[in-house]
Amino acid sequence: MGSLIQGIVTELDEFDFSKRPTQNKERTPGGDLGKDQFLQLLVCQMKNQDPLEPEKDTDFIAQLAQFSALEQMQNLNETTVNSQAFGLVGKYVKISAKSPSGKYTDVNGVVDYITMKDGEAQLSVDGKLYKISDLVEVKDSYYAIQKYLPSVEKTEAVYDKSNKKQVDIKINLGEGDYAASSVVVVMNGEAVKNEFLSYKDGVLSILPGALDELETGDYEVGLYFDDPYSTSIRDKVTIKVTDSGIEE
Repeated sequence: MGSLIQGIVTELDEFDFSKRPTQNKERTPGGDLGKDQFLQLLVCQMKNQDPLEPEKDTDFIAQLAQFSALEQMQNLNETTVNSQAFGLVGKYVKISAKSPSGKYTDVNGVVDYITMKDGEAQLSVDGKLYKISDLVEVKDSYYAIQKYLPSVEKTEAVYDKSNKKQVDIKINLGEGDYAASSVVVVMNGEAVKNEFLSYKDGVLSILPGALDELETGDYEVGLYFDDPYSTSIRDKVTIKVTDSGIEE
C-alpha cells in the first residue's frame, strides 16, 4: 500500500496543474475550493508529512475518495446547468457581462440559441455570446414584447339613448411584427357589426346603432385583436347605457 501512495505522490508531483483544462473561472477569497485546489492541498500534505509519524495509507485513500466524490458532484452540477441552459431559448434574459477592463455591463434581450464552448453553455443574445455563469435574471419572452402589442386606454363612457352620440375608445393596434390589422368588439355577449364601428388616428368609435337596442345598465366591452398573440382586453372599457328622456 505504501508503494501505491508513493506512486500517487510522484505522479501528482510531476503533474503540471497550469496545463490542466479549466473553464477559466476566477476564485474569489472565501469561495469554495475547486478540484484543482483540493488536489494541490493533498499533494502538499503528502510531500510535507512528518517522516517520523507519517500519515496512514488509509487516511490518504479516504481523502482520494473524497476528491473523487467532489469531482463527480462538480461534473454533475456542470451537466445539470448546461442541460437547463437549452431551455432558455426564446426567453428574455438579463446578463451581467464583464469586460477585459473589469467593468460590468448589463445586457437585456431574448436568447436566440445555445452553444457549447470549453465545456460551458453560452447564450446568444443580439448576435453576441455570453457565458451561462453571467446570467442574472430570466423572464418569459412575453415580457419583452408587451410594449409592442395592442393596448387600450381605460374608458368609462355613458351612452344616453335620448341624446345619441358615438362612444370613442383610444386604442393602439401595436407595432411592427406584433401589430394587429383589425379588432373585434364584443358587448352583451355579441360581436358588434362592422357597420357600427369606425377607426381613425388611434380612436375606435362605436356608433349609436350598436347601442340603441341595449337595455339601460352597465356593460363591459371586450376587444379582441388579430395580432400574433391574439391579444384580448376585457377590463378596460365600460359603457353605461341610460335614457334621460331629454333630447338636445
